Amino acid sequence: MFREKSPIMLIMMGRKIWMAVFLFTFCFLCPKAALAGTFNLKSIGSVDTSGRQISQWWYSGSQPVFIGEASPGASISISIDGSENTTTADSSGDWSYTAAALEDGDHQVKLSSSGSNINFTLSTGVNNVNWEAVNSDSGTETLPAAGIIWPGMLALVAGLGAIVKGGKMIRVKK
Repeated sequence: MFREKSPIMLIMMGRKIWMAVFLFTFCFLCPKAALAGTFNLKSIGSVDTSGRQISQWWYSGSQPVFIGEASPGASISISIDGSENTTTADSSGDWSYTAAALEDGDHQVKLSSSGSNINFTLSTGVNNVNWEAVNSDSGTETLPAAGIIWPGMLALVAGLGAIVKGGKMIRVKK
């Protein structure tokens, strides 16, 4: 026989549906900027860093342009060999900074914004580039770029599991 659902059961089903809609909207329809910290370095001149953070980058020029992303309007501190400078992210979160001409060799670079730091050694000059290391792309020091989907997916699965389990915990008897 088909049982009629009580008002409490209908309310609980409605809550489950709204929670599922909320989780789907948050995890899949929100921009990456809303899901994760967005401070990263996208490129050094024509060298695409793809948001990876490794301990050393090679640049064959002498005046690198750092290009990245941060929260809109965020202040970015750039330190090259202890010389401090700042720039600000635009309304879409993009920022860039053109360094003064650097001598050939290694330079310590620190980028900071809202408590997040990116530290690396920048080797400049044509003769200072270790092409074997550049081309090896071992990836052993690579960290994931901002905006990875796994934390959102785990939250979605955990939330849906809690919704399903929560609905089974409350039973209304006639």
